[in-house]
Amino acid sequence: MAELSCGHTQHLRHQPPWQSRAWVLAPAQRIEKIGQSFACGWCAQEPE
Repeated sequence: MAELSCGHTQHLRHQPPWQSRAWVLAPAQRIEKIGQSFACGWCAQEPE
């Protein structure tokens, strides 16, 4: 689970065909992703 700078959290799973994130399966590749930015799906939604 990633804690985003906006305060939201996001699960980063590898579940093809919807999410292709093979890097989550390898510990060394997960460590490389720490500190990288991810778009927040909650902040991207338009207010209703």
